[in-house]
Amino acid sequence: MFKKFFLMLLVVVVFMSCGILSGVNNRSNEQSTGNNGQSIRYVEQSMQDQYDAKRWISGPIGGQLIIIGVSGRLSKPDDEIEAAKKDAAEKVAMYHGISGSYEVVNVSGPSGFFDFSHDATLDLRPDHNYEQYVELLTFDPEKDVFRGQATMFFGEAATFVRFKYNPSGSLINYSPENGTSRPSWVNGANLPHFEGYTTVVGFAGKRYTLRETIYKSCESAAATLISTAPTTGDIKDIDVVGYSSSTTIKFRSEGTLSNFQILGHWIDQNGAVSTLAIARVSK
Repeated sequence: MFKKFFLMLLVVVVFMSCGILSGVNNRSNEQSTGNNGQSIRYVEQSMQDQYDAKRWISGPIGGQLIIIGVSGRLSKPDDEIEAAKKDAAEKVAMYHGISGSYEVVNVSGPSGFFDFSHDATLDLRPDHNYEQYVELLTFDPEKDVFRGQATMFFGEAATFVRFKYNPSGSLINYSPENGTSRPSWVNGANLPHFEGYTTVVGFAGKRYTLRETIYKSCESAAATLISTAPTTGDIKDIDVVGYSSSTTIKFRSEGTLSNFQILGHWIDQNGAVSTLAIARVSK
């Protein structure tokens, strides 16, 4: 009698243990670990939702590199897709490596603030031609394409396409936060951190087209990353006729970016664009 009761109890314990483990496994499939060690669940937003929120999410998600390609509105829808694909392919080329330099020259004269000039020069050289990546980009024409209309803030209508790219090698584990409000990283707060990577925020004021504004914001992020490389400086004082002088301060950063990835764009109400980006920086 006691033996039969013990066997029945053992069966119940094993059954309950299997049920608990099954529940844990199911929950682990629904959740992923956030960048700050918190368990969060990321649900892919529709292109319409991202457009309404002016918050575009991209980067290494679900084992693939998500890239948002942008095109102006053209006479043929297929041409818009090709233009957006070219834009995305250029970002893939940047992922595979960028060599560049960022130079700032400030000149001040004896009159102080009113006798001051500032000049910045950015030179970016992707290590690979983007054309080879065009055919490697995939998308779902039913859910990954959104054609936005012109608004009072965006004088130009734009087409957004969410592409997927499978790079060789493993990607970092990135869990973007869902939301429709202005992300804190726009102001440089709560930036995600990844070992071996530098995280920055690029910015560009409104340009003639939204596509150009987004591209300039990406360039700004790349320039900021390059500026974190070792910097050389030079200061010169120049005398003029023995009684006035000007001072020239020159700083130059030169380096290489690898695994450059755009994690998201935020489009402000005034048409300016902020870009969250990461890369490995080396001299």
